[in-house]
Amino acid sequence: MLGFMKAIAIFTKIIENREKTMSVPIGFKRLTIRIKDGKTAVPDKTQFVIEGKKDNGGMVSAKVSGLAVDAVKSYSSNKVYSISGKGVGDGKVEFDIMDFPEKIKNAVLGIVASTNGVYKATADRTSPYCSILLEDVTPQGHPYLMAFVDGMFSSDGLEFNSLQGKQSELPSEAISFAIGSDDNGLYYSTFVGTGAPTDAAGIAEIKADALMVAGG
Repeated sequence: MLGFMKAIAIFTKIIENREKTMSVPIGFKRLTIRIKDGKTAVPDKTQFVIEGKKDNGGMVSAKVSGLAVDAVKSYSSNKVYSISGKGVGDGKVEFDIMDFPEKIKNAVLGIVASTNGVYKATADRTSPYCSILLEDVTPQGHPYLMAFVDGMFSSDGLEFNSLQGKQSELPSEAISFAIGSDDNGLYYSTFVGTGAPTDAAGIAEIKADALMVAGG
C-alpha cells in the first residue's frame, strides 16, 4: 500500500511539473491584422484588432497547419544516406471569427466600398499582403504570441440560413490566411513569456517582426 501511495505521489508531481512547463495557449484572446502597404501602420485603417469588444467582432478559433516540410530521403548503399527537411511548408491559418466586422473583412480581402458604402469585388481585385499576430496566455498566465509576418487572406463565401423560431448563438465566419515569408526569409515568430520583466522586450520584438505599431 505504501508503494502504491508513493507511485501516486510521483505521478502527481510529474503532472504538476508538466503543467508548469506547458507552453501552449489556453484560448484565443486577440488577433491583430496589419495591412502591409509600405507605410507606417495606422490603427483602424491599416492595422486592426479583433478582441471581443462589443460590436467589433471576437475570435472563436484559429487552426495553424502546414508548417512542416515533407522530409526527403536520399538513399545509397542500400540505406538512407541523408534526410532533408529544410525550411517551412505550405502553411495556412484558418480562422473562425464571430461578428466579423465588414470593414475589416473587406479591407483584408481587397474589396473597396463605394461612396454609398457598397462593397464591390471587381475582376482586378486582389488581397493585400498582411501580417498577423495571435495572442493569448499559457496555463500559468504568461503571454503567448505567434506572428506570421507575411501572407494573404481569402474567403470562399458565406452561408444564409432561415430563422427557426428560437434564439441561437451568433454564427461565426471562416477566413483563411496563406502563410508567406518576408524579404529576409522569415515566416513566423513565437514568444512564450515567463512572467519576468524581460517579457516586455520579447513582446516588442515579435510585434516588430510583424510590423505592428503600439495602440493598434
